Amino acid sequence: MVPASQPLNWNAIGALGQWFAGVATLAVIGYMIWQDSFRRPKLLLGFDNERDVKSQSNTVGLPPTVLSRWLRVRVTNGKHRRVAEASRAYLIGIKKIGPNGQHQDAFPNDVRPLGWTHDPPGSAGTRDLLPGVDHWVDVAAASDAAPDLQVCVQPGWVLQDPGDYLITVQVSAKGAAPEKIDVLVHWGGTWQSLRGERAK
Repeated sequence: MVPASQPLNWNAIGALGQWFAGVATLAVIGYMIWQDSFRRPKLLLGFDNERDVKSQSNTVGLPPTVLSRWLRVRVTNGKHRRVAEASRAYLIGIKKIGPNGQHQDAFPNDVRPLGWTHDPPGSAGTRDLLPGVDHWVDVAAASDAAPDLQVCVQPGWVLQDPGDYLITVQVSAKGAAPEKIDVLVHWGGTWQSLRGERAK
């Protein structure tokens, strides 16, 4: 005798379909979250003495014949990332390095904004960073018209004693994790002597 066929359990089939639809939805949401995380702006800070310290003349704000030397921190938004909107840079610390390696706070209890290279005076201090494009932040400058080392913050700050300084810069942007960099700045008292290296 041929057994009678059992009727289809539509409730079970519907539940299974809902389960697959739920799994597919979760997979799509997970992929979107992963993709969003991968595409978020990523700030990369760098410093190299040969690339990021420049001597120049005809500088805005100085007489054309004045020679000056500028130390800058390089800021890049990672490749294939979204635009790093409203990027800002701050100087958050200066320590003078003594002859025995001891640190003396030369910028106590203070944080001040830094300006982007070639931004006009009075600009907002923010910049949108396209992915994979290098930008620079002015950190310190020396010239043959001034006896001090100018720290490029607002309001201004000067260092009068030649020597070695550990300068800390922090950069933030909308949707990106803030990043810090330490630069060991060497200044011998003349504009030509300004140089630096990334601190270990």
